[in-house]
Amino acid sequence: MIDNTAELLPDDRWVSGQIALLKSVVAQPLSPRAVSDAERHLKEVIYKQGVLRGGLREAQAALKRMLADFIARLGELSVSTGRYHHRLAGYGERLRKAEGIGQLNAVLDDLMRDTRGMELDAAESTARAAEERIRELEAQLVQVSGLVREDPLTKALNRRGLEDAYEREAARADRQTKPMCVALLDIDNFKHLNDVHGHQAGDEALVHLARVVKRTMRPGDILARYGGEEFLLLLPETRAEEAVEVMTRLQRNLTRTFFLHDNERVLITFSAGVAQREAGEGHTDAIARADKALYRAKQAGKNRVAAAATPGEGPVA
Repeated sequence: MIDNTAELLPDDRWVSGQIALLKSVVAQPLSPRAVSDAERHLKEVIYKQGVLRGGLREAQAALKRMLADFIARLGELSVSTGRYHHRLAGYGERLRKAEGIGQLNAVLDDLMRDTRGMELDAAESTARAAEERIRELEAQLVQVSGLVREDPLTKALNRRGLEDAYEREAARADRQTKPMCVALLDIDNFKHLNDVHGHQAGDEALVHLARVVKRTMRPGDILARYGGEEFLLLLPETRAEEAVEVMTRLQRNLTRTFFLHDNERVLITFSAGVAQREAGEGHTDAIARADKALYRAKQAGKNRVAAAATPGEGPVA
């Protein structure tokens, strides 16, 4: 009977001591003293186990309450735990059915594993949000930076943007040992245009000119407003003779595209000076040479293009 009792119990850790004691008693001739000692030991063990069982039940109940509260709090984190809602519901059901400390531990282990996954997901979500915010700020910085380098009227580069573009293109020209030209153009009779039609017409004429130039210039060329009615074109991989042809073509396109002010056609022309940049030459010197060529174009009758002299050579016709 004693052996069968041990086999019937799924977990005999609680009664293994009592069973061993009973076995030792019945294994020898019975005496009142032996039976009395065994009874005393059994009563003491049974009392202690009763106290422990009560404490265990309270501990299990407390653990259940704690896990239930933990699951409820996790459920409130809907932003980072949306994909875990169905799992949390399953944990609640398992928790209600758990009967022993072993089952509670299994629930706790699985829950902690998913919690670590939730932490990683939440961290990943936070990182993605931060990365997206950084991209937005970078885009805004690029936009603001572009505005700082842009002429607000014509949308061409301003002087600051021109200097940056020149340094970039000049460095590439030196690195690749390729030519680069600067072309300075000035609207002819601009003061007369303002005096006759007003300053609003003058601004509209500048916008019209910039629009025609942008439509005509090559993909690699760069347009900047140099000041007042002056514009400057950077012409990468271009020699002086070719630059003169580019500016002459721009003149023809401009004369074919009439500028309308108050439904009145107004002819706009420009004169231009072209300078082929020397290796290592800064923008100030290159533009100064183009400006001298522009002056010669004006003196020659306007609506013309002149090329600056290169060291050791005379001006290009």
